[in-house]
Amino acid sequence: MYMLKLIAQNKYKLMVFIIGLYLLVDVWQHKGLTRVLLPQKIPVFTNGAKFQETHFIINKDKSWVKGVNTIERMKNKLNKNSGGMECDVYFDTLKMIFDVHHDVDKSTGLDLESLLKEYQRLNLQASIWLDFKNLNDFTAVPALNKLRQLRDKYQLQNKILVESGQPDLLNKFNVNEFYTSYYVPVFNPYLLDDRSLKFYTDSIYKVIRNSSVNALSGYYFQYSFLAKNFPGYDILLWAPDDRFSLVNWLFKKKIAADRDAYIVLYP
Repeated sequence: MYMLKLIAQNKYKLMVFIIGLYLLVDVWQHKGLTRVLLPQKIPVFTNGAKFQETHFIINKDKSWVKGVNTIERMKNKLNKNSGGMECDVYFDTLKMIFDVHHDVDKSTGLDLESLLKEYQRLNLQASIWLDFKNLNDFTAVPALNKLRQLRDKYQLQNKILVESGQPDLLNKFNVNEFYTSYYVPVFNPYLLDDRSLKFYTDSIYKVIRNSSVNALSGYYFQYSFLAKNFPGYDILLWAPDDRFSLVNWLFKKKIAADRDAYIVLYP
């Protein structure tokens, strides 16, 4: 009884304490998102490459669905109003198909055309981000030819994004009017000194200066660094989604209003 009486007498202080504790835990659990919301000063080492947009991708909503690697996930996560979805693909030069799965040794037997047949049956309108896992000199040309066939067959003009860590090979896709993005190396700008940041800036600039990629893609914590050092490029991100987090909600609001963040993948 005494404890209940004490709580009743101090209920407002207790409420403030609980809210404060929730915010403290939320910030701690989402330190990376907090850094984006309250960014440190990001050094700028270059004004970026000269860039002129030559290709366009339909993007009705910058919040896209990440990892749509099964028909079931496509059915459960997408509807007619969804802006876009991301798939992980490996091109099989023997079967001449795009194998859809994330881990290199964990094929599920699903190919991209089967996914597109269901996409068409569901009458979806979402654009499609293809994370091309094995783009190389051997796969580039046959994969491009197959993707052109799929684009025409399923009427996906201006709806396909091709992403890879090989920007020189993405030029072939640009010429054929696919929207492309260079997947930058993984590093956390908030954990590096200026010398290391300059190294990454120079490295990225070196590989894209002779490329015609439309965008740069990376983790959410790389956003401010990429936007400041490579103006003119669309920035594509992947980020967590925690509906019980105030920090995550504020992050999504900030990104939704920021014009440099062109597409954001959420689970």
